[in-house]
Amino acid sequence: MARDAAARLYDVDASSVVLDKKMGTITFRAKKGRIVDLDQLHESIKATRLGDSTGMRLKELVVTAEGEVITSGGEVRLKIPGSDQYFVLAEGTVTGENAQFQRLNGALKRGEKVTSVSGRVDGWEGNLTQFSKKLPEKPRRIIVEKFQTVKP
Repeated sequence: MARDAAARLYDVDASSVVLDKKMGTITFRAKKGRIVDLDQLHESIKATRLGDSTGMRLKELVVTAEGEVITSGGEVRLKIPGSDQYFVLAEGTVTGENAQFQRLNGALKRGEKVTSVSGRVDGWEGNLTQFSKKLPEKPRRIIVEKFQTVKP
């Protein structure tokens, strides 16, 4: 059911959807040149009607997003090309996550171009019934776990 919810999204490459029941994960990617809209993903999860009676929880949402990383108003942002969407990049509460965010900032200060960021989307967790009731706040925050750069 949850696997089908991801596959139903227009911008998801249906052949890429993999459900790993043992790990409790669903992995998928966007179609080439497309963007997976997190609002639509939220609606798709809501449509599964999984939740209290099933004990289902959303453990985390991990994304890899490509775009241009900029500093704006004291925030580090990943701007998604071809849209007005952006993610605020942040450090996590775990030591390794803090180190990755600091490394990303260091790369920006050295003039390196950050081309993609992977990490947990803050606020995408919890009981599916409660999670489905309200769309997580915007702007979305990615807790940086890794990133790629192109040196100048």
